[in-house]
Amino acid sequence: MKTFNRVFGATLFAGVSALSMSTQALAQAAEDASSGGLDEIIVTAQKRGENLQKTPLAISAISSEQLDLQQVAEAKDLGALAPNVSVVGATTNATAMVLTIRGIPTAADETQGYDSPIGIYVDGVYMARSSASTFEVSDVERVEVLRGPQGTLFGRNTTGGAVNFITRLPDDEGSMAIRFGGGNYGQLVGRAILNSGDLGGIKMSLGGLYKKRNGFVDNILEPRKSRDPGAQSTTAVRFAATADLADNITLTNIFDWSKINGLAGYNQLTAVGTGAVLPNYVIGGKTFAAVQPANVLGYLNSATSLEAGCGTPVSQISTSRRDTVCSNTSGLSTDKLWGNMTRLTAEFEGVTVRSTTAFRHWTNLIRGNDIDGLGTVSGPAFSPTTVLNGFPVGVLGLFQPPGTAAFLASQAVPRTSQDLFNSANDRRQKQFSQEVEILSNNDGPFQWVVGGFYFKESGHERNNQNFLFVLDTNQAVFTPTSFGPLAPTLQAANPARYRGLAQATVLDYNASGESYAVYGQGTYRFGEEDQFGVTFGMRYSWDSKTFQVNQNGAAPFTNATQIAINGGAKKFNAPTGNLTFDYRANEDINLYARVARGYRSGGFNARQTVTFNAADPTKNFPLTPFNEETIDAYEVGFKTEFNNRIRLNGALFYNVYKDQLVTLPIPITGGGSFGNAVVNAGKTNYYGLELEGRFAVTDNFSLDGAFGYVKIKPVDFPQATTTPGVNGNAADVFKPGYAPKYTANVGATYVQEIGESKLTARVGYNYTSEFYMFGNPITSPFSEQTKGDARGLVDAQLRLDNVLGSAAEGLNLTLWGKNLTNKEYVIRSVDFGALGYATTIYGDPRTYGLTLDMKF
Repeated sequence: MKTFNRVFGATLFAGVSALSMSTQALAQAAEDASSGGLDEIIVTAQKRGENLQKTPLAISAISSEQLDLQQVAEAKDLGALAPNVSVVGATTNATAMVLTIRGIPTAADETQGYDSPIGIYVDGVYMARSSASTFEVSDVERVEVLRGPQGTLFGRNTTGGAVNFITRLPDDEGSMAIRFGGGNYGQLVGRAILNSGDLGGIKMSLGGLYKKRNGFVDNILEPRKSRDPGAQSTTAVRFAATADLADNITLTNIFDWSKINGLAGYNQLTAVGTGAVLPNYVIGGKTFAAVQPANVLGYLNSATSLEAGCGTPVSQISTSRRDTVCSNTSGLSTDKLWGNMTRLTAEFEGVTVRSTTAFRHWTNLIRGNDIDGLGTVSGPAFSPTTVLNGFPVGVLGLFQPPGTAAFLASQAVPRTSQDLFNSANDRRQKQFSQEVEILSNNDGPFQWVVGGFYFKESGHERNNQNFLFVLDTNQAVFTPTSFGPLAPTLQAANPARYRGLAQATVLDYNASGESYAVYGQGTYRFGEEDQFGVTFGMRYSWDSKTFQVNQNGAAPFTNATQIAINGGAKKFNAPTGNLTFDYRANEDINLYARVARGYRSGGFNARQTVTFNAADPTKNFPLTPFNEETIDAYEVGFKTEFNNRIRLNGALFYNVYKDQLVTLPIPITGGGSFGNAVVNAGKTNYYGLELEGRFAVTDNFSLDGAFGYVKIKPVDFPQATTTPGVNGNAADVFKPGYAPKYTANVGATYVQEIGESKLTARVGYNYTSEFYMFGNPITSPFSEQTKGDARGLVDAQLRLDNVLGSAAEGLNLTLWGKNLTNKEYVIRSVDFGALGYATTIYGDPRTYGLTLDMKF
């Protein structure tokens, strides 16, 4: 709390309670104010160009200049750029992320049965999978971050908000822009963008990118730095063209292709089960059984590492960031993405018609992932036929014939060489979308838009998993039930109490979905100088999902009934909409109140345990879909400017989330992949505050910052009790995941003309409070150990435009640094529950570099 108070105090001191990095230069700067003050900001969040300060939405916009200066290239770089927005990376895939807006995160499980509650868009085109939303080559012109449900104009799966990347179209003038850069950890970047200029109504641009870096952690089992955890390389191209087909008709086509090779951050073994019994929880008079983690520490104490230089398995357990690690099964992850967007725009008197057709393909091959944080471990193996090996002959002679006792005593306890957990993956997804919009383009008091939307996707995943169950044989085998009064003697003489049972499983499935929607929204302004405005919008969505699990265990499903109960189809539909009142008190003050409803489609949990009973079909338990979610949001806000020097925007919100999905990790015994259960958790309330703005102190010096606060109150969280068939409400102990309570940032920018050159210097500080990733302590025994750390990160940039003055106009040099204090902080984790251990991934260390830009 002291850290937060310092951050909040610094934000207050920085200008105006809180000011926003994200609204500093922002989207499109129409023209510089003559006083050197604030720029006008134009956004398109409501399908038409509008002044940000007159748009009654909680929206942040980041300009291309700001993105470029702060080295922001894609969605996973957006953390701390807007209030109540945070981003963490993936556990297995170099391109995936978990994005949270107002306490609502995208799915941490990357299987394709889930839809994200945060919509990611590029030029208004919906990206169904966060792993497939890398588009660094796109030459982004601006980013708009819309907070709160956007169920009318953006549609389903935007219960938390939406992020829209708007890319740059070809310029009217011919040009070429080239970038070269480098930095620590072997960072290299090369990018070129060629603009054809206007060629008789046709304009084209062609861009190419190559970018690479080495890993941040040294894997001593891998001699190549380019294969260390955190390493990544990107090769990408993009072609964009616009053509004036007639005086009022424009055709735009954008094609992009990317290939990303990389490795996710290192999963470091942080916590293990010790055999201590965790107490049950008593909530509301009902008892809930706590998941008991296996005694992995006992097993590792009797195990050895097979690779030289790795030390003992126990020595590799660490609660601080390790610089050298033993990762024996990590292989390259390769993502290939390509897509095309075609947009036809026709301008008529009073009406604009737009048709947008887009398709995208994504493939991901993860050749191996070491998720346990250890090298290869050799330890005692469990097998029913060898469970008596190695016992003293005198003990065995108490219940075995002399010859058998002597033989078993002479036999060594078998051993297994097995990772605690490793996996590999092969995924693919493709999508097609078509949207038609008709909107008014006059200056009258009534502005409107109507549209229709169609979307279709299909995907497949094959996920290989190898993991180890640690059995306490004193409790599982040598019990009084099995051995009567001999049990204490056998337990005391047990040569290997903790033994590992190796499991090799595969999760293989096909998924598909289809969605239709119609929508409309209108705004009417009335009163003196149109001071009062009323906006009303409605959308209706129809979704259908099909899912077929082909394998979830050691062998594919072959029985016709088993195949049938592992598949399913389900339809969902819901109305969404918003009602907004706004009041423009004057040119500098705009107030608004908004009520909105959002909807997230239901789906299927690929890792669900499906029960198949060939002898008694009445006991079959089939694949069961989970239901849709809805959110009702209430918001009041203000947008203000003072003396063309201070911009301060803020919002208060209250959200009621119903039937919210919650994923609970569950290890599948007796076959099956490491799984989870998905439940619609009932009801959760969200309360929050946001402030953002900018203070142009002088023509050369400005301050900016943001502050976000969200309080989450689970109201109804169903959980099985110790009484069979009886559920209880565990909301009192549940902590929502990936939802930091506080986010804040402050920044200072100084600009100075030096002859015909321009110097820009900026330093920024962003803060994210700690957050849970596995927030249900009943099912997650390492809930506390897997928390994301609070962190305050310092970034800085120094840019010199026109380095050589008029002799080399367009030659720019940028020196940049991120996490300059080299803060160590946990950014992602996995709680393996009953398997008995937890791993964490640390955020990037200090990075810095130099880039040279040339424009001709």
